Amino acid sequence: MILCKKQEVIKEFMNEKKQQALFKEYLKESEIIIADKSSASRRRLVKTLCDMGATRNQVHSVAHYSEALDVMDNAKPKLVLSDYKLNGGSGFELFKYYREKFPDENRSVLILVTSNISQSAVAKAAEEDVDSFIIKPYTVKSLEKSLLSAVITKLYPSKYVQKVEEGKEKLFAGSYEESIDIFKEAMNLDKKPSLALFYHGQAKYMQELAEEAEDDYKKGLEVNNIHYKCQVGLYELFKKDGKVFESYDVIKNIAKYFPSNPERLKEVIHLAIKTDNIEDVEMYYELFTELDERPEDVVQYICAGMFVLGKLLMNKKDFDKAKDIIEKASISAAGTAKFLKEYVVLLAQNSFFGEAQKILSRFSTNKVDEVDYAIARFIANSPDMELDEKISAGLELYNSNRKHPYAVELLIDSLRKSGSDKRAQEILEDAKHEWPEKFSNTSKKSAA
Repeated sequence: MILCKKQEVIKEFMNEKKQQALFKEYLKESEIIIADKSSASRRRLVKTLCDMGATRNQVHSVAHYSEALDVMDNAKPKLVLSDYKLNGGSGFELFKYYREKFPDENRSVLILVTSNISQSAVAKAAEEDVDSFIIKPYTVKSLEKSLLSAVITKLYPSKYVQKVEEGKEKLFAGSYEESIDIFKEAMNLDKKPSLALFYHGQAKYMQELAEEAEDDYKKGLEVNNIHYKCQVGLYELFKKDGKVFESYDVIKNIAKYFPSNPERLKEVIHLAIKTDNIEDVEMYYELFTELDERPEDVVQYICAGMFVLGKLLMNKKDFDKAKDIIEKASISAAGTAKFLKEYVVLLAQNSFFGEAQKILSRFSTNKVDEVDYAIARFIANSPDMELDEKISAGLELYNSNRKHPYAVELLIDSLRKSGSDKRAQEILEDAKHEWPEKFSNTSKKSAA
């Protein structure tokens, strides 16, 4: 604590010239990463940092998230400036990787470069994960001032930050009661103590005092209504208690304000469906399209969610919106036969055969998908077939065990129209056995 007080005194009485000298020294001894999609922006930041005292061979300029990770692994940078959105990821993900990679590094400075007030508010809410932020467009003077302030603040933290760090040491050592007292002290040192409230809640959570932890997280959100750590703490608490509706409300807010990542997107889509907030899936589709890399399991989640949304809209007779949703979903599902087939079925069941036929072009030529494609092609093209042709094609699918309940329904209806009631009844009995939930109450149901 003596050292902490000394740091406060030094910072308080340090003149601008001394601060600049310390900053220049920090730059000289630090490996630096600049991560930005814009080559012009990167060049400008490189020049400014070198003019301020950085050595050019220590400044690494990258455009892609994966490149930044490689540099981090090899160079262990002290200063990282990242744009809000990167090719292949985001500044938040980059900073998270850094914190996990170098957990004991306490002199590093991670700065988010934002382009609007909204992103800046998010940066503030990501307290502790983001050391500072810079808003574009910036002047050289404002950039120098922001960088200088961020570095000096990190080297000489406030009493509030020092107290929170002191409490964290006790918390991580398992001394929960001691940490709680320290976090209480920290709360009195800052007008907006969301971070102290979060860790106070964490200590209560570790003591299995869930209600008190929840109260702390909520108090932290009263101070900053999108505080990242308080939201995550609240989400994890609700998730553990099986409170799915409360969990969804929190994770929806996180997804709305913070850059998406595949795992969070899967969770929020799953909960949207589970809590019957199906219409929110359209918003998550937009977040999905912003992902530079889309893992197969995330594609599966978004395709399933969009199908459920499309079906809901069809049932509501909002056909134009439903067709738009299915069109978007089929683009994302291109090559994923099982979803494309179900999109075709949904459109055909609502008599949008033209739209269903367009989806056929999105199937791959992979032999594994031949069964799904054959079923989808039969269903989509069925209204253009003569009765005999439809029966022949339907029986070919049926006899080769390439079955789908709607395709079988079309076949039964066609057989009845042709006067083949006995064969239609035989297939109906088989369908009742295979899909009892769809055919158990069917006698002479018509698909047409």
